[in-house]
Amino acid sequence: MEDLPRCFVAYPSLPAARAEALDRAIDLISNSGVVDIDGWRSLSVGGRPIITRITEKIQGCQCFVADLTGLNPNVLFELGYAVAHRKRVWLLLDAALERAKLDFDRFQLFTTIAYQGASNSQKIVEGFFADQPYVDGTNLCDELLDRTKKPMRPTLLYIKAQIATEASNQLARRVAAAEIASVIDDPAEYPNQTVGWYINRVDAASAVVCHLLSSEHASWEANNAKQAFVAGLAQGFGKPLLMLAHAPYSPPLDYRDLLRVHDTAARAADFFNDWFALLVESIRKQETTAQAYKDQRAALSTLEQIDLGDWIAENESDTLTDYFIPTASYKESLRSSHSIFIGRKGTGKSATFFKLDNELRSDPRNHVCQIKPIAYELEGIVQLLSRTMEAGETGYLIESLWKFLISTELAKGLYSQINSRPAYYGRTPDERAFLEFVDENASWITPEFSIRLESSISRLLAGPAPTSLEGHRRTISEKLHGDVLPRLKTVIGNLISGKNRVIVLIDNLDKAWDQTQDLSRVSDLLFGLLSVSGRIASDFDRDPAFREKVHFSLILFLRSDIYAAIIRYAHERDKVPVRRMFWDDQSVLLSVLEERFMRSELGLASPEQIWQKFFTATVGAREIRKYLTEAVLPRPRDLLYLVKTALQFAINRGHGRIEEDDLLTAEIQYSHFALNSLMAENAGQINKIERLLAQFSLSPEIVNELDVLAYIERADVHERPSDVLNFLCELAFLGLEVEQDRFEFLYDEEDMEKLNAMATRSAVQNPSGLRRYRINSAYHRYLEVKPSSPPRRSIPLNM
Repeated sequence: MEDLPRCFVAYPSLPAARAEALDRAIDLISNSGVVDIDGWRSLSVGGRPIITRITEKIQGCQCFVADLTGLNPNVLFELGYAVAHRKRVWLLLDAALERAKLDFDRFQLFTTIAYQGASNSQKIVEGFFADQPYVDGTNLCDELLDRTKKPMRPTLLYIKAQIATEASNQLARRVAAAEIASVIDDPAEYPNQTVGWYINRVDAASAVVCHLLSSEHASWEANNAKQAFVAGLAQGFGKPLLMLAHAPYSPPLDYRDLLRVHDTAARAADFFNDWFALLVESIRKQETTAQAYKDQRAALSTLEQIDLGDWIAENESDTLTDYFIPTASYKESLRSSHSIFIGRKGTGKSATFFKLDNELRSDPRNHVCQIKPIAYELEGIVQLLSRTMEAGETGYLIESLWKFLISTELAKGLYSQINSRPAYYGRTPDERAFLEFVDENASWITPEFSIRLESSISRLLAGPAPTSLEGHRRTISEKLHGDVLPRLKTVIGNLISGKNRVIVLIDNLDKAWDQTQDLSRVSDLLFGLLSVSGRIASDFDRDPAFREKVHFSLILFLRSDIYAAIIRYAHERDKVPVRRMFWDDQSVLLSVLEERFMRSELGLASPEQIWQKFFTATVGAREIRKYLTEAVLPRPRDLLYLVKTALQFAINRGHGRIEEDDLLTAEIQYSHFALNSLMAENAGQINKIERLLAQFSLSPEIVNELDVLAYIERADVHERPSDVLNFLCELAFLGLEVEQDRFEFLYDEEDMEKLNAMATRSAVQNPSGLRRYRINSAYHRYLEVKPSSPPRRSIPLNM
């Protein structure tokens, strides 16, 4: 059989009936004499690890067959390995098993990849010879790999566990603060990344960390299946790999030797630190030189030289400042003392954060302090603020807590800044006194922000609450900082009193957002920041020991849906200095894309050349720029995702520019991405959001109120139907008809009352007397919504 195509089949040993069907199918296919096929049962290991023989078989085959029924982690690991080795993969799924089909659909990683029904051996054999995967040279890796310009910097990829455990949160903090750049796949932010995303991220990474859940955690099977697939990719690409698992967990055979099981967060950190120390040493020896990078780029085609960066700002914080588009709100914030930037996911909050940090730091007279916690818990804060006390005492508690956290964060930043300077710079007496003070109080000052916050809450919650007003304040001061804070203010003030400005940038406070929490308490905590910032500046100004006044500024970044939920609890809301992030001007949104093209060193004289040289002129009947702005939600992240994906398809297909088919195929992936982003924004507010959105599949683009209520009923959503319908409008999934055939989407939550009033008047004019809604076009392609206008040309899902 030396000349026959070789195939290898991966399948679980249990349940026995499934294994029996696969064994029978392998025998039937083998007896045909068409291919050389075998499965893992036929391997003779002879004292060698079975995974070694399996990987050798995968490397030597042309076609890899994987049975995904039950999402077996061994099979997923081997599938990842085969994808990385560019093998033609052929997927099997016994969709007749209701639980298996449901688990596969929820898993979502392979929903855009075709599979063969596999309820019995005969069906498997018939499908195999009908599809003939053994003669098809295509593979997922080449189809989905992004060959556009990539940074050559070392990057650590951390696949965070589905549940934010203590170990997972602490490891995320450690990875974010690591000596090399990092990308964190956080399910709380992006619950369903595509298989293409993982292929590209693992390929670009210098090393990968996968974090599995214990067998006692909810949804552990789906989490660990994804982690196994990514680990297989890492092994296949030859990337350094660390696999961690919460105890109790019995590791599958394939990666038993790769896995480290930890019972505590501290033990997980130990495993990581030991592994990471060796990784950093290895990377430093292998860093690519600048000249080698230039030589590599010179050999690429023009399309491959286009650098669109990353659609997630956190993944390109060191480069996005090169092509950042400064808006009016951004320019105002450079001069402002207090600002709150609010916007939906993907509107550029993080990009603005990084750009502000970069520009403000460029002036050596400024000191910039970043507060960007990776993970923390709101539960303890809400519990603390819920204690019975007068409103004035709640305010004192919040003020004291923020003063302590901001002052210690300032101290931590100054400490790092001074210690990072070369020794020959020398140190002033004020600097030496400051360093000595921080060293003496390191346990209060040097831990990460999240840890200091949580430990402060624990101290404040310990013991019974005092009954008197004076007792409250004394207890808060003693438990929070004792006499540390007044002395800290003195040593900090001696360093910063000569600064032009001290700016505190705060982001990620909405990471712990949970609709089940007491929103009035969350509002107290967040808006307490604004008054505190002014008082911190006043504290420095009033101290006669300081030679010059301290100009103190605070800029806070929040998601707009969270802001809208908590602003109603804020006092004097009209005085809150809000800067909204809108992209309703299509030319400004497109300029985000154009700026990235112009920075790609393509010899372009003007943005107009971008559209002439790199894009098809029209898509359907629409001019290319009109198509792009209508196909996506109006935010930079979405536009970049669609165009990057289309560019990838164009390169893989050998096109000289981005063609119509590239865009339409990419639009399917974008539509799925947009739907997953919407589910992340749901934040638990609708208990069965995924099932509800699925009800809109094959729906007309325009639906009335009764249609939507019927979808809600079919999805068995527990919340009140009218609340669910309103929430779908708040998420901009549905647009309200405000005039005859004019639909408006809610991109500013504060417009809700106005649009509702307009929609009510419009409904009266309809013959049915019912409100009508339009499904946002961003979701049409994935849900296969039927447009009211002539449909666009269809592209098959099986790519």
